[in-house]
Amino acid sequence: MNESDFRKTWDEEKPVYRAWGKYVVDKIINYIEDDDIKSNEFFKIPPSFRLKDDGSLIDKAFYRSGKNYSDPYSQIEDKVGSRFVVLLLEDIAKICRMIESSGAWQFDRCKHFDEDRKNDPLLFTYQSVHYILCPKSDLEFDGVTIPCSTPCEVQIRTLLQHAHAELTHDAIYKSKRAVQPAVHRTVAKSMALIETTDDFFVDVTKQLNFGPLEEHAIPERLDGIYCSITGYKPHNQKSSIVIWDAFEQFLNQDLIDSIQDLVENNPHIPETIKSRYMKGNLYQQSVVLFVYWLLKKKRKRLLSDWPLPKETLNPLANDMGVSTWDE
Repeated sequence: MNESDFRKTWDEEKPVYRAWGKYVVDKIINYIEDDDIKSNEFFKIPPSFRLKDDGSLIDKAFYRSGKNYSDPYSQIEDKVGSRFVVLLLEDIAKICRMIESSGAWQFDRCKHFDEDRKNDPLLFTYQSVHYILCPKSDLEFDGVTIPCSTPCEVQIRTLLQHAHAELTHDAIYKSKRAVQPAVHRTVAKSMALIETTDDFFVDVTKQLNFGPLEEHAIPERLDGIYCSITGYKPHNQKSSIVIWDAFEQFLNQDLIDSIQDLVENNPHIPETIKSRYMKGNLYQQSVVLFVYWLLKKKRKRLLSDWPLPKETLNPLANDMGVSTWDE
């Protein structure tokens, strides 16, 4: 294929690549939201796709040194690319699992910084995860037929990796003068710092998000009890986190069994919750069962450390026949 034929084919197939890029982005966003994650918070830059610039594509296919393609149109796989930027390394891993478990495409993991680190542990350079995705079979999307041979490059980075990539791409890759060794050395040092900072972020997140509440899977187990006795799905809010934090010392492996016993010994609880479900926010959250338990088992501590306005506690105390006056 000569340059003229290449340009003609590319102009004809741009709608196909545009549709496939949009499909990939939409699909990954949907996977994230199906996992009960708000995509607008999970992605630190809105996910997007773009077609490769005509001039850049032609240059890569026919004029760039070291790129001796025998069939450039088929061999260049980043004619359309999508990018996903997240906060943490574990967020990258989440997207990777979704990509690799999807039945919507075939994938080739062509770059992963973990593998780069293992292969060259003393090198500190551009870090990212790259996939090439092709449809498993021809598909129709947005009125366009997308052949199964259509590739889309997917890049996944942390916010810090992205900042490094953007700087080095503009300052080095596009530089109109020879880049001195000292510049490369400085860039390598910045990547070493970014890698260290990413690791620190992971450690901090684990410390913030893992405690007895998570260790004993208390919210999930309490949600199960709540759903089984009311038939309603709980809608837990930030107020439940405030309550869990205030009484963290009572969160242990025996708590859920103790709450289960409380519910069985007080058969009015399910009907009370259902009758007041639309009248109070706490009745819509499974943490209400923990509050009932505190009223019966740890009343004095509950009254002294209740973190919400006291009027929110009064109806729950009435449900259990307990006074909220200090004695």
